[in-house]
Parts: sequence; structure tokens; C-alpha cells
Amino acid sequence: MASDPAPGAGGYTPVKDPQSLRMKELAEWAVEEYNKKEGTHLRFVCILVCESQIVEGVNYRFILRVKDENDNEGNYEAIVWEKTWEHFKGLVYFKQLLLTES
Repeated sequence: MASDPAPGAGGYTPVKDPQSLRMKELAEWAVEEYNKKEGTHLRFVCILVCESQIVEGVNYRFILRVKDENDNEGNYEAIVWEKTWEHFKGLVYFKQLLLTES
């Protein structure tokens, strides 16, 4: 068996307590990390969805409510890859979700 899992191996499953302090800390870190990389001023509001996927470590996929510098709120998808035994976390993906109005 290969040590690197295939993309999507295991799939995402809901996190048991998406509003836990630990998940909020990871979500806030993702927003701060994105701000550092992109020079933006987004502020974390809340977690709407939180799922995890076991890889070499864990991928956490969040749907977040975020405010911009003008206090406009939007939803963003973020993926944080974490390897706790190496004290490593990386921001894999962070993008605003486009909402369609019906």
C-alpha cells in the first residue's frame, strides 16, 4: 500500500463538534493566514460547516462566514491541512463562495 493516499481517499466526514474551541481556532488561523498572504483585512465571524478528511494528517474543510473591511459579510471555503505530531498546519485553499439569489 502506498504511503500517499489518492486524492479524496476516505472522503470528508462531518466534524462531531464544529463549534469547538479547537475548530474555531483553526478557522480563525485560516482567515489570518489568508490575510497575511493576500494583504486583505478579513475577520472571522463563525463556522457554518466543518468537515475532516484523514490524509497524511487531517484536512479540515470549513465553510466560514467572514466580514471584510467594509463590514460586508460573505461565505468562504477554507481547507487547512494539519499534522499535529509535526506541529504543522498549512492553508491549502481559501476562496469566497459565490451565492446565487433565487
